[in-house]
Amino acid sequence: MAESRRSFLKQSAATVAAVSLTGCAPGAGREAAGEIDGDTSALPAETLRAVAEAVLPGELGSDGRERAVAAFERWSEGLEPVAELGHPYLVPEIRYSGPDPRPGWAAQLQGLEKECTRRHGVSLSELDVPGRRKLLARPLGQAGTALGAPGNADHVALALMAHFFDSPTATDLCYGRAIRKELCRTLEGAEDEPPTLGGAP
Repeated sequence: MAESRRSFLKQSAATVAAVSLTGCAPGAGREAAGEIDGDTSALPAETLRAVAEAVLPGELGSDGRERAVAAFERWSEGLEPVAELGHPYLVPEIRYSGPDPRPGWAAQLQGLEKECTRRHGVSLSELDVPGRRKLLARPLGQAGTALGAPGNADHVALALMAHFFDSPTATDLCYGRAIRKELCRTLEGAEDEPPTLGGAP
């Protein structure tokens, strides 16, 4: 019993020392980072839209681009980190999604703003689109250009593109026809070719 008590006291002392040295007391690091007073996962709306104008197709126009960004924001707000993933029937292995990517994406957007201000003296939304693409070239090159699942993207611009290009709107733009992927349609006219986006056959 005495030996167990001594071991417990030693471990407790070591833990207290580690906490005092690293500043890991509950809330200490989070308060300094602003996690208690603010939501670090919130994506800066204006910067996100400035990125969208640089990476999403120009054919969308301002209204279509706004709808795409708003859809991305709704999707990202609903992300559940480390959530149980679906698995095939009779497969006993349970898989989970990764950690929440939003704090990292928010930090990337904040970093883009700081870099833009240092280099050009204006905010990202005030910089012309070619200038924004130059700023994004390096981080996107480091993250890779493959578009996988948006939740797994290493950079917020890739996540935004992956989310959009998986949408019905992107499919319609790609083929120039109103395919309306993943939208419910009636059987009437199911054998007809989808109409062109301009409305002509």
